[in-house]
Amino acid sequence: MSDTRRRLDDLKATARPAPAGASFPRRAVTAHTIDILGGSEARCGDRRYWLVETPFDEVWEGHAADSEHLSTPLRHPLGGAEPAVVDPRRAIVVDIETGGFAGTPVFLIGLVLLDQRPLAVRQFLARDYPEEETILRALAEVAERRDTWVTFNGKTFDEPMLRDRATLYRVPLTPPRLHVDLLHAARRAWRETLPNCRLTTLERHILRRERIGDVPSSDVPDLFHHFMRTGNAAPLRPVLEHNRIDLVSATELLLRLSRGDAETK
Repeated sequence: MSDTRRRLDDLKATARPAPAGASFPRRAVTAHTIDILGGSEARCGDRRYWLVETPFDEVWEGHAADSEHLSTPLRHPLGGAEPAVVDPRRAIVVDIETGGFAGTPVFLIGLVLLDQRPLAVRQFLARDYPEEETILRALAEVAERRDTWVTFNGKTFDEPMLRDRATLYRVPLTPPRLHVDLLHAARRAWRETLPNCRLTTLERHILRRERIGDVPSSDVPDLFHHFMRTGNAAPLRPVLEHNRIDLVSATELLLRLSRGDAETK
């Protein structure tokens, strides 16, 4: 058993979701936390949350997301008669991390603004349970100006989850005018040539890279609840890295599919 796997199992043994109605004090963000996660405190109106911004070339060395191809609208095949037009100035790539199944908090919202230079991952982190409302409001501010969402399995998971949590807090989250779900597009392009269309499979065969030491998605909720109970940010570092890789991969897949690149390995 690897050291990483052993540490995750130890944390899962002690981490449990908070009971309904539980209240926890706001955790102080120390210099140690900044060293672990990077980022800084940000504001949304009079509310505060934690913001981490990471350039693409610091997420995954040798990434293929060529910003030159994101300077003009992308024609993306959605399976209909006419391709969708993704305008980078109006588009965001979205990926979230949650405390588990429906009804649990969204604690991390990751975004890529496709017209930002250099390309970077922007992450909104809730440092306690009440701060979930703040990161939803931060997303709502972005979504008000950008009406195209790009996700991987987001039509099934990310968008409904965000909509439900925003409704709970009465946050006016504008739904996307156009939602490009890359999972559906990948299945149309590669279902005949790949064993499956999971994101890690697409990374290996289409993007030509392999994740090493990545935290399993099934472990993310326990690591989040452990952080909420202890204030120890160390278990969240691999979660933020996992989210960043998801977003970089989604951006690269958008470009590959928009160019009609169906080559596999």
